[in-house]
Amino acid sequence: MPTCAEILSRTLREAGITRMFGLPGGEILDFMEAARRAGIEFLLTRHEATASLMADVTGQISRRPGVCVSTLGPGAVNMTLGVANAFLDRSPLIAITASHALAASPLATHQNLDLNAVYRPFTKLAMTLDAINTASKVRRAIAASLAPRMGPVHIALPSDVARSQESEEAPPVNSQLPTPNSQLPTPNSQLPTSNSQTPSPKPQNGLEHVARALQQSRRPVAVLGLDLEHRAHAAAVRHFVESLRLPVFVTPKAKGIFPEDHALFYGVCAGVSADTVVLDLFRRSDLLVGIGFEPVESDKLWHHELPLVSVGPLSIASGAYRPRAEAVGDVVDMLGRLERDAPGPFDWTDGDRATFRGQLDRALRPQSRPRGLSAYELTRRLRELFPRDAIFTTDVGSVKMVTTQAWTTYEPMTFFESNGLSAMSYSLPAAMAARLQFPGREILCTIGDGGFGMTLADLETCVREDLRFVIIVFNDSSLSLIDAAQQRRGYPTLGVRYGAVDFATVARGFGAWGARVRTLEELDDALAQARKADRVAVVDVLIDPAEYVTQRC
Repeated sequence: MPTCAEILSRTLREAGITRMFGLPGGEILDFMEAARRAGIEFLLTRHEATASLMADVTGQISRRPGVCVSTLGPGAVNMTLGVANAFLDRSPLIAITASHALAASPLATHQNLDLNAVYRPFTKLAMTLDAINTASKVRRAIAASLAPRMGPVHIALPSDVARSQESEEAPPVNSQLPTPNSQLPTPNSQLPTSNSQTPSPKPQNGLEHVARALQQSRRPVAVLGLDLEHRAHAAAVRHFVESLRLPVFVTPKAKGIFPEDHALFYGVCAGVSADTVVLDLFRRSDLLVGIGFEPVESDKLWHHELPLVSVGPLSIASGAYRPRAEAVGDVVDMLGRLERDAPGPFDWTDGDRATFRGQLDRALRPQSRPRGLSAYELTRRLRELFPRDAIFTTDVGSVKMVTTQAWTTYEPMTFFESNGLSAMSYSLPAAMAARLQFPGREILCTIGDGGFGMTLADLETCVREDLRFVIIVFNDSSLSLIDAAQQRRGYPTLGVRYGAVDFATVARGFGAWGARVRTLEELDDALAQARKADRVAVVDVLIDPAEYVTQRC
């Protein structure tokens, strides 16, 4: 009979999983060997958080669960960062951790944590395998991860169970397989496809209420969000907003689902640079039409305070929040019906967009000549130098605020950032995962010096695994987003300034290519070399953070 580890590995491989990321420990070795024999590659990272963030982005791109692996205790706790990120960014992911041998667990305290309890608050399902009916349990975990809204699951594998021979038993009467942490459909024998949906709950307010709100509106605005699937919904969304001539905003996770050089595209909303300019326009409109908008991306309460109606595949009602009206179901069908019933034209003009874009540009540009490079001007220059289909990843902090607004995105699945959780250190693992998923595309990673300091050890992973792309470090030796907030509140500087680090020299120590630049001319020369380098390349750019104070978020 095969072992539990062998059945787990075989079931993952049958689901199309060919790679997993992580750090080993003695308690997980039997599973790693079984996975190797099943044809699943193991990519060793320098930190478990890197592994889980790579699994997150792999799941986002492939629309099948990314897999991360750790040992028990500290390894499992380290790995929670990317799992929590996948929970709030709605990415399919399977986190597999070792756990104490069942035989020893009642007597052991060393490294002994209830890992299902640790992971349960930010997973859709948490289970511990026992070598009974493993295949059906793992298939259920995969189905739970893929069921909309997609998200992570946790599987704990006790070290003695991994080596135990598998047995199949009929479930006792009235027993069930592990129950997901949130309501999910009972999976069929076939795994759901990436665009499959749960049966739509009957909305409190149906499509007719959304249509009536649109009919009564004179200045509606469309807000596109992460609940949209680009393959299934992008064409219908574009046809809808073009027919009604609606101003279009996107949340960060929806960047690319609507081309940002389109005449109806206004900007990015939900807590990025110049957010006050965006919210001023929202307040001058009389209706926000959320299309796939998910409040997890909103760092403020404008979606609650302003009139917002929702059209999406799933309800966005959560906790005490309810949209003014919502239509839940087939997005393509609902948009088509709204398009037929909605009035027009609305009161927006081409001049409104020009005026807004001018205000946005003035809010983003530096107010005085910076002592170092302007983060905004650097981002715009990078956009000029990289092709339209380049894959762009960005980190959290001031770098996220400015790049999300200033980087023009033309295609879906070309822009990646952590938004629901907003986790620093995201963009380097994201770029690593994107390189594996898009071997023929140019990859650009932007990251602040704070986030890079958290994850730069995995430069060695990039060199070892031949993951080639360009990293731009926005280096101002500070946690500038928090520094700017302290300045605006009149607080003294506290806990936000780092010592100076030459990241180009550090990069070369890891075997990467490295250069430091201070001007746009030096940037052009460095990028020309970096893009031709035979290894991952780090361009350390000295940034003046002064503009962050005026780019109100």
